Amino acid sequence: MPDPGRQKAAVTVTEPDTKRIVIDAAVACILERGFYRASSNEIARRAGVTWGVIQHHYGTRERLMLAILEDGGRRHTETFANASITGKTVEERLDQLLDVFAAHYGQPEYLAYMQIALNMDHDPMTSSTVRATMDGVAERSSEFVVALIRDTLGNAVDVPDLPVTIFLALRGFLVSEQLLATMAHDVQAFEPSRLRRERQMLIRLLAPAIRNSARLRD
Repeated sequence: MPDPGRQKAAVTVTEPDTKRIVIDAAVACILERGFYRASSNEIARRAGVTWGVIQHHYGTRERLMLAILEDGGRRHTETFANASITGKTVEERLDQLLDVFAAHYGQPEYLAYMQIALNMDHDPMTSSTVRATMDGVAERSSEFVVALIRDTLGNAVDVPDLPVTIFLALRGFLVSEQLLATMAHDVQAFEPSRLRRERQMLIRLLAPAIRNSARLRD
């Protein structure tokens, strides 16, 4: 007779655990195979569940994709809401802002979020309810980004188009580095030390432009 004291405790998988497993499996599948080839059956296989289990939680593949965007939006909000910009110089503040951006836009998951958002936005079959939810996720995510960029730019924040330009420059840099790391046929192989050098070069290019904009504003 087995010794009860030596038996392993049974592992109970809760509903939140299952949802987390499914979302993570779907993201991994999109990153490896692309949005359209991340089929319902392939996602279920990777998650170790049946498609019926996924239907129970989300109903349709579209709703699963929307849940991934919502999960990404929640992570985005948590990352930016808990961040602060405290540097005394423009260079220090840009470096801090780039750190915060990298925690979200510089992660592989963001490429999956981009694929989902682009494909669902351009798909005429995407329901109006889903589009409204996508808009809400984007709007909630932007609030804390705006605040951090304001703290970074200081007196230059009121210069027309400058905050948006800084946002696009930093996000674009990080997304481009992600693409460089994942596309084998790209010009250069990904190299962490080169990324650090390019990051510092970007800051050196942007900081004088911010200072000049602030002086012109004054």
